[in-house]
Amino acid sequence: MTSTESLSQFVARVLDQLSLSAWLPSAALVLTLAFVIRLNAILNGKAEPRSALPAVGKALSSLAGTSIGGAVLLVAAVVVLTMVTQAFSFEAIRMLEGYWGTNSAVEWVARCRCDHYRRIRKRLEARHTKLTKAAWTEAASELARIDESLVARGLKAQFTPNMIAALGAPVLGQTSRVKLKKAEGKLVRETDWRIYAPPDLIRRRLNVTKRLRDFPQAKRMLPTRLGNVLRSYEDRTGSEPVEALVQEVFDVLPPALQAEHDEQRTRLDLYCSMIFVIAVVTVTAVTLLVQQHVRYAIGAITGGLSGMWLMNGAAVASARAYGSLIVIIARYAQRTVAGRATSHSPH
Repeated sequence: MTSTESLSQFVARVLDQLSLSAWLPSAALVLTLAFVIRLNAILNGKAEPRSALPAVGKALSSLAGTSIGGAVLLVAAVVVLTMVTQAFSFEAIRMLEGYWGTNSAVEWVARCRCDHYRRIRKRLEARHTKLTKAAWTEAASELARIDESLVARGLKAQFTPNMIAALGAPVLGQTSRVKLKKAEGKLVRETDWRIYAPPDLIRRRLNVTKRLRDFPQAKRMLPTRLGNVLRSYEDRTGSEPVEALVQEVFDVLPPALQAEHDEQRTRLDLYCSMIFVIAVVTVTAVTLLVQQHVRYAIGAITGGLSGMWLMNGAAVASARAYGSLIVIIARYAQRTVAGRATSHSPH
């Protein structure tokens, strides 16, 4: 009885250490590989049917009718693969970020990819500048028109030409050289120039701004979209590496922030792991089917590439949410450190 309890406790501890982000990819890998193997067994040695549905349906039915012994083996395979998947989940993210090693050929590809994203960032910056200038020109004209209307009615102008110039200088990335009265300066600081610009230009400018947030500085560019999104948020924390920052302050974070971090990190791990799961299944399916069942192999390639593209998009979206949370955690840590320094300072 004691040995049975010890074994069950050991199994419970092992299973408790396995996260959801490792369970789901492992289960997906085992089930899809089992499906591919059974589909190949059904097709092997037979004329390929005109429609893929009969063979696919038979494979699904065969998988659903797995015996109890087969199901136990599948579950055991899932558990073993879960441990492997969880062990390499961090490396999966690093690989998708663009850390590909030091091989010269790989380094050349990485440099080309980095240059590609630098060009994209440069085009986005030029477009952002163009839209900003156009929006500000319209806003300045609208402010001048409003003032002309006020003066025509015998009222005092709200914005003088100097105030308009002072308002537009930071918008255009310039330094204002005009001198304003205290009240005028206060009004300029409190005015949002965007409410006077055409809404369509502001919308287009905002879209470009959001795209630019996915890129770090040119000298910090990485060869993948996911890597650039994560690095852009990491740079905003002012701390590197971010993993060390999270480990240092995690215990002092509020429980809600801890839970949110674990949830966002789990999603990121899950989607990144699923990309490799789909890649493995696709390669296996193509290897088994390409010689005698080309149409099925083409379908596997199409489905695999589509699934990897979809999972990569989900990983990028999760990286944005996770990155935003990391920035919040970094700011919370800075406030905590500053508060402790203030409380321990001599009075």
